[in-house]
Amino acid sequence: MADYDVVIIGGGISGLAALHYIRTRRPELSVRLFEADGRLGGTVGTDHCNGYSLDWGPNGFLDREPLTLQLVDEIALSAQLERANANVSNRFILRLGKLRAVPMKPQKFLTSDILSLPGKLRVLGEPFAAKAPEGVDESIYDFGKRRIGREAADYLIQPMVSGVYGGVASRMSLRACFPMMYQMESQYGSLFKAMLAKMKEAKRNGKKSGGPSGPAGWLTSFKGGLSRITDELGSRYASDIALNRPVLTVQKNDSGFQVRFTDSSTVDTRDLILAVPSNHAAMVTGELSSELSKTLAAIPYAPIAVVCFGYDASRIRTNLDGFGFLVPSKEGKGILGSIWTSSIFADRAPQGKVQFRTMVGGDGDHESAKLSDGDLIARVTRDLDSIVGLNGEPELVKIYRWEYGIPQYHIGHLDRMQVIERELAAIKGLHLTGNAYYGISLNDCVKQSFKVVGNLTI
Repeated sequence: MADYDVVIIGGGISGLAALHYIRTRRPELSVRLFEADGRLGGTVGTDHCNGYSLDWGPNGFLDREPLTLQLVDEIALSAQLERANANVSNRFILRLGKLRAVPMKPQKFLTSDILSLPGKLRVLGEPFAAKAPEGVDESIYDFGKRRIGREAADYLIQPMVSGVYGGVASRMSLRACFPMMYQMESQYGSLFKAMLAKMKEAKRNGKKSGGPSGPAGWLTSFKGGLSRITDELGSRYASDIALNRPVLTVQKNDSGFQVRFTDSSTVDTRDLILAVPSNHAAMVTGELSSELSKTLAAIPYAPIAVVCFGYDASRIRTNLDGFGFLVPSKEGKGILGSIWTSSIFADRAPQGKVQFRTMVGGDGDHESAKLSDGDLIARVTRDLDSIVGLNGEPELVKIYRWEYGIPQYHIGHLDRMQVIERELAAIKGLHLTGNAYYGISLNDCVKQSFKVVGNLTI
């Protein structure tokens, strides 16, 4: 007889959401969550230092996913939600060493200096762009170059991809990363035509339409930082959670699965949910399916270092009324971009202070995330100074390193997912959730965990 009906491996947002859904939707089931680390949350975490609130990894989610908002309500955190202020709409891209505003509305595009006149005219010719190549898993960069031109691909598409995925647009699959764009072109033949159609439909229904990357949403976090959600889930279900329990391997047995930990202890379970990064899932599933393990291991990750600086506002020579900026690779800087966290959320810095969250590394620069603390600080200081103007040293520095920071949905990702789904169907009772499969955002993790709990074999 199994020790538990369900065992969850991994205590990040995906594993915690799965635990919540089992406890609230399937309360008759016995469940246990095991986390290898001494804390919960995975890449979600918040430090509070000298009046600054510093998010370790993601700093929010878009409020467009009903399941996430429902989960927040079910754990009594709705009153703690904090929507980013209006500055979130002021976004910048570095071009020729100068910050240039991203036109968030079509009518502002023509007067924007983010592209040259020929570049703008090429974008306006999007409805007449060449059709998508048949039978090709097109990269995001090739899609952008084909539809809106090389200049826009270099200065709009590539920085967007590095900002979201820490990725290289020429390696990333359009269909896997931005399925909405792919569908819009397939259905309407043009992104502009699709957006006009969706705007008309949204107006008829009294709603706001989204852009090519997906439905509209507003950046949202919690008062004090994003870790409020993982802290609350961990506290609420503490009796169902065991920390410091790294898994060695998983085997099939008569009752379902046997999970063996690094201390040689074991537990048996009927259903098993792996809510860990795909490279960890690959290591523990080798005895279940070599094909599954090999395919999971083939999903690459981008390393990311998040460098947080705290400064007195009087020491910054640029107006920071905005979300922050992204850096196209053509600019030759050593950072991917920087978020002005204290400008968009309250209480992220003391009164009269500012906080920068600067990203270094990514899929195109695996070595930079490995730099020493001193070299990282020097690089970020140099680049921020050249872009926004810094007077003196930061009064606070905090560095968060993620060797396996963001999964990369490279060309061929959806083919890998077909293999993974086929192997899971053959094993029966094994489930995967997390950001390595069908979306990297917190919303995607919640949706995936909800689906997994609905697919339990019990």
